[in-house]
Amino acid sequence: MTNISPLDFPDIGEDLQKLFQPTVDRLGYFGDFFRYGSHTPQILSAFMGLSGALKAAIPDDVNETVALTVCTAMDFPYERIQHERLSEKLGFDRDWIAAMIGRPSAAEITPLQQAVRDLSIAMVEGRHDAARAAAEAVAALGSPALAVALLFQATRFMQVCAVGRTLGMQLARPSIFESNDGR
Repeated sequence: MTNISPLDFPDIGEDLQKLFQPTVDRLGYFGDFFRYGSHTPQILSAFMGLSGALKAAIPDDVNETVALTVCTAMDFPYERIQHERLSEKLGFDRDWIAAMIGRPSAAEITPLQQAVRDLSIAMVEGRHDAARAAAEAVAALGSPALAVALLFQATRFMQVCAVGRTLGMQLARPSIFESNDGR
């Protein structure tokens, strides 16, 4: 744990409250990443702008592939579990989600999704030659713009994981694979 205290929603500035109200309404809580990040409103706002731009540039299945892969590879359940749940909301079945987090699965993974997994793992592991080859595969299967967006998105998820692990962020909700009710 840390002696840096997370901020509660009423304690953050009005601009951040407006920015996060839709997320709080959707999730039903004000997450730790935002609670800690609210200590630096300008940085957090810019980070959220980058997040929105990347999400708009990347198809949902590809975005969830990179999210689940990076968060699993960096052993950060807080963000992984949130993306397991988001993946379900987006209509991806549990077998596919299991495959994305490295669990045994019969799910079929597209060549693009596999290239994204390869790219994500290589980046987390600092294997830049392998990451370059995977990025080239993504560009060939998707587009150069998608490959570059994924380079940024993988590093964005790496940031979330590094910040979250450093601050000891915990999520009270279990993995969809541990929950009895699936919620």
